Amino acid sequence: MARIRHASTDEVFEIESHDLDWDAVGGDNRSMGSEIHYEATIDHPELGDLTWGLWEYPIGIENHHITDAGKHEVIEDFDYGLEHGEPEPDDWLDYEAPANPYQVFMASYHHTGDLLADHGGVRGNDLVNRMIFSQQITALEAYLGDTLLNEVLRDKGAMQRLIEKDEDLGREKFTLFEISSDPDLVERKVRTHLRKVLYHNLKKVDILYNIALGIRIFDLTSDKASIFKAALLRHDCVHRNGYDSEGNELDIFTKEFVQDTADLIKAFVEGIHQAVNRRLV
Repeated sequence: MARIRHASTDEVFEIESHDLDWDAVGGDNRSMGSEIHYEATIDHPELGDLTWGLWEYPIGIENHHITDAGKHEVIEDFDYGLEHGEPEPDDWLDYEAPANPYQVFMASYHHTGDLLADHGGVRGNDLVNRMIFSQQITALEAYLGDTLLNEVLRDKGAMQRLIEKDEDLGREKFTLFEISSDPDLVERKVRTHLRKVLYHNLKKVDILYNIALGIRIFDLTSDKASIFKAALLRHDCVHRNGYDSEGNELDIFTKEFVQDTADLIKAFVEGIHQAVNRRLV
């Protein structure tokens, strides 16, 4: 729990940790690899915008975090870091990715395209347009996550490379008793790890695909910058109701822009699908 004192009234407000919804909002390439910026923002009715920020650099290491309560005083803050999430429930381990994530993605692409044509609005701040746009990014995330999970569970070599080179998995420690009593321990830990990845964090996804499958996904798109931009705009749609971090309403979501983004994402997924299939030959 965080406790924040109002600058004018001195009233103390309590913020529950489950109110925070973290998302990757930016990143950069630095000398030791990728730097990723995570952020959680709350629009409090009395305190206004409250922001928690966390920077991961290099991958797997917390470099810096900061809490911005504006003019108000943070009396007590959350104990937050890279491991801010709650443990996965046991039934999540039973999740089975669809056998053909590409087919699932394509069905979503065609369905959202029909919805956009029939119900999309003219204005660039149209709610239906934003919802369809957000679904397009969600479909991309699902494809990336399910495809990677399927390939790693199918290919023991890919799983071994992930265990050896992914820093988060490399820090896992087990006793001999745990290993001997659970023959599926390693696969279960890898499955859990992959399900916890934020697949709109495209820089991290690129690293995981390269480690496990030898595929650099950003070599498979003609417009890397627009893919990144779409992932960040999705954050503003889902978490800020179509407004940016400065409070400006976004009016970019015209039918043309949403369809162009859908086509760009479709081409991106097709490139990844072909690269994955080439591994099977």
